Amino acid sequence: MTAGREKRIAIIGLGLMGGSLGCAFVRNGLEVTGWDNDPEVIAEAYQVGAINILPLCFESAVAAADYIFIATPVAIIPGIIRDCLPHAAPGTVFSDLGSIKEQIMEAVFAFLPPEYYFVPGHPMTGSEKHGISAIDPFLFENAAYIVIRDSRTPEQINAGVVELIKCTGAHIIDLAAAEHDRIVGMVSHLPHLIAVVLADTAGRAEEAHPGTLALAAGGFRDTTRVATGSPGLWEEIIRGNRTKVLESIDAFEQQLQTLRQIVAADDRMALLQFLERAREVRLQIPAKNKGFLSLLYEMVVTIEDRPGTIEAVLRYLSQAEINIKDIEILRIREGEGGTLRLAFENDTAVDKAVALLESQGFKAWRR
Repeated sequence: MTAGREKRIAIIGLGLMGGSLGCAFVRNGLEVTGWDNDPEVIAEAYQVGAINILPLCFESAVAAADYIFIATPVAIIPGIIRDCLPHAAPGTVFSDLGSIKEQIMEAVFAFLPPEYYFVPGHPMTGSEKHGISAIDPFLFENAAYIVIRDSRTPEQINAGVVELIKCTGAHIIDLAAAEHDRIVGMVSHLPHLIAVVLADTAGRAEEAHPGTLALAAGGFRDTTRVATGSPGLWEEIIRGNRTKVLESIDAFEQQLQTLRQIVAADDRMALLQFLERAREVRLQIPAKNKGFLSLLYEMVVTIEDRPGTIEAVLRYLSQAEINIKDIEILRIREGEGGTLRLAFENDTAVDKAVALLESQGFKAWRR
């Protein structure tokens, strides 16, 4: 790497994920270039601040970088890294944003020369929207960002990537590749497939009984929302994590069969217990969790229904230099008031915030 200057980053693939990552890096004062197959995307990325150095060509973007983040569809990540090698300087560190890890790692480490490094990663965030027009500089803030540590990569190299990612506001979580793929197979890939099957089943019902979809309310829309994701991208993801996805489907089928037997037997108590157990599991998930683990420390404060109450809460915390990481209005009761959920980065901040707001007459407690 070049001495005497700040680390320079290149991002290959300037869509939602790559563009949002670039924006976060640029906002933190880093030198960021990038490349995309579409020249118009590169120009727009520069215009909106996803990169701050326009590349002359793919080769120049790669050659100038100390760190290269690959934000392309998972199937072509190893090939992109291979294409970079003839132009990248020895010591260059590669990282990816792919949602599967074992398959990518096996492919990359099979050809990666010892003078280059690879730190696999996966930010657990995203959007149904895609492309450079959907980028969000705060997409990674408070999200879980998985980093896979591997014995073939020196720890100081891992630390360098982690340092960069932390400036986006993401929370780093270390996982083994197999454990990562098992978890996302259950909490990301399986839900997508369930939403797809539900949407397709309702579509077939619409064909047989026109008007079915016209009555689909919020619950159905929420449950099937993720089915609007890019079919091409999801086809690659599901096939790339096929073994773990099949295990998740088998587990789901077993539970679905159990539920069917309960309903068929008209077993009221078993059905109630099944529903209650599922409800308890769902309630364990933080309301605004952006990853699959609880990453923030939360409190709740009740507020009166009068102008300036929310502003007062925020002002007290700001004056005390207590940084709020997330805020949500949980309930509003007209004429009575409501409830705010506030999230902080550690236990100390929560305790300090609760004590401060209680001293100002608010009812506040840890969540």
